[in-house]
Amino acid sequence: MRKNKLSLLAITAIVCLLASQAYSQWTFRGFVVGAGTFPSISVYDSNKAIIAGGPNGSAFVSRTTNGGTTWTSTGTSGITLEVYCVWAVDDNTIYVGDGGASGGTGGNAKVYKTTNGGTLWSVILSTGGTLGFINGIVFSKTNPQVGVCQSDPPAGSGVYWIAKTTNNGTSWTPEAPTGSGSASSQNSIVCIDAQFYGFGLNSAPARVGVTSNGGTSWTYSTLVGAGGTFISGFAMKDDKLNGFASGNTLASTLARTTNGGTSWFSQSVGTGMTGYCNIKWVHGSNLVYITGAVGAGGCVKRSTDGGVTWAQMTTGGITGITHMEYWKAPSGVVYLYAVAADGSVIRYVDNSLVGIDPNNQTVPNSFALEQNYPNPFNPSTTIKYSVPQSGNVTIKVYNSLGEVVRTVVDNYHTTGNYIESVDMDGMSSGIYYYTMLAGDFKDTKRMVLVK
Repeated sequence: MRKNKLSLLAITAIVCLLASQAYSQWTFRGFVVGAGTFPSISVYDSNKAIIAGGPNGSAFVSRTTNGGTTWTSTGTSGITLEVYCVWAVDDNTIYVGDGGASGGTGGNAKVYKTTNGGTLWSVILSTGGTLGFINGIVFSKTNPQVGVCQSDPPAGSGVYWIAKTTNNGTSWTPEAPTGSGSASSQNSIVCIDAQFYGFGLNSAPARVGVTSNGGTSWTYSTLVGAGGTFISGFAMKDDKLNGFASGNTLASTLARTTNGGTSWFSQSVGTGMTGYCNIKWVHGSNLVYITGAVGAGGCVKRSTDGGVTWAQMTTGGITGITHMEYWKAPSGVVYLYAVAADGSVIRYVDNSLVGIDPNNQTVPNSFALEQNYPNPFNPSTTIKYSVPQSGNVTIKVYNSLGEVVRTVVDNYHTTGNYIESVDMDGMSSGIYYYTMLAGDFKDTKRMVLVK
């Protein structure tokens, strides 16, 4: 009888989880076993990601090529310890870093690289010393030729250790950032380009170290609003001015900078989410994501205006997120993945950047619908438009009878300038009209299809 009761409770729990996932913004995509209690994730395509970690003394590296539905070991031959960070360039080229000794207690920490998808790994960098720990390996999102990897001071209280590549990982140059301290923070590494990069520190007071001149000099700033004793999340916009950082006890504020990390102030993010935090600023946009370990309504918050306002996102009951990463498609679609301490993987697909005009990065102060170009056209033309505030936008094409013949866009937009291609193949020559609706704004223009 007790067995039947337990079975019923288990079934009920599963049904509740599936029900919560069905209406969740972030969706459960799969589960990995053996990644340890603090797995890291790297995303390199819409459906491709790598998770790395492992129990003490044993590396774990697993791959998905179907959006997280299934995970398969890449192989770990050549890696002698568990790993604490990962960066995948493509199917074949992957980097991982260890913690110097079993359990991440520090040592002659190493960076491993595979060029055959994990069949064989080779050591490409080592810190020397007795207290090295590879905290992160990150390549620039806008210039993938540039990447940095970073370690705790190999000699303990000495200078930190960084290696940088400017040729897509073919060769690396070790650096010793000016200034000294104790440990730095796992997976709180930023690399915008060969001149601007930095990392979070793992000792009180909460601080980050940043260089804006390729490592010649460093600024170590104490943060306001970060909370906690060490930095668990750090992200910069690709303008190298705006950024956020969080301590290990996220509450209702983040630390924010608008001058490249020279000074910081407190930025409210609202309540409802606490604990260990990750931050990602999607390049070429004002999209910012933060994760927390605990949140009854979800463990992710999203900002579409560069962190001024935040909305909590549902995660289908998944908590304890340890790491988050994203990949942005050429179309503007953003694929975000997060992994939790229990091996759960969740994903969110953000379409809000689709159609953004890459040649116009100014911030519009009013709605605008431009004349299509070329006009007349056959069979395709482009339409540019501007959105000064977030909200839903629709653009539809009508024939001379007032019938809708094309829906160009009908979705949520963040502030920005957009460009869309309109294909009128299959339509007859003639005069058409396109209308943009956004809140109280409405405008209509005339286009001519000539075959």
